Amino acid sequence: MGVLGKLFGGKKEEENKDFSYISEIAGLISSEDPEVMKNIKMCLDNPREYSASFAGHGLEPNDKNFYWLSMRDELDNAGYLFSVDYKCELEDFLWALSQLKTYRLIDIDLSSLNLDENEDAQAWGEEINLALGGRAFVCAVDIDSDSYELIIVGADVHEIVSDIARRYGHSIEEF
Repeated sequence: MGVLGKLFGGKKEEENKDFSYISEIAGLISSEDPEVMKNIKMCLDNPREYSASFAGHGLEPNDKNFYWLSMRDELDNAGYLFSVDYKCELEDFLWALSQLKTYRLIDIDLSSLNLDENEDAQAWGEEINLALGGRAFVCAVDIDSDSYELIIVGADVHEIVSDIARRYGHSIEEF
């Protein structure tokens, strides 16, 4: 923003940024779930109204993490994302995966895998992804916390959403 814009009340620079990538990522992960897309559209079009109605993470709409965390919240509320603690038990990790609407993408019998209860979510996710052979991936949406925000996506979606997230300073990584 130039000097004149600052003097005469122009919009903050952050408010002029395009956050449409949030809608693109949410749409790909949720297969354009109507409720997710409606709420993401409200978040992007009317961030202050959305913040007052939905968001509980304490960020202001002029913070790019507001949109990222709002996407996380919407995916969670709709069943496309499930949060687990980084030191969760194997039983909790597998249960969390089974709660996801995209669980059907795991087309293998997880009980046939050698998942060691003494390992951690990272190791279990890696083992599952290895067994899936690149057809689908268990991933984590990074929100800079000590939890794993789990999603399951097909290989084509994983490549696209992880690339988009990276371009905008975020991360969606396979285990």
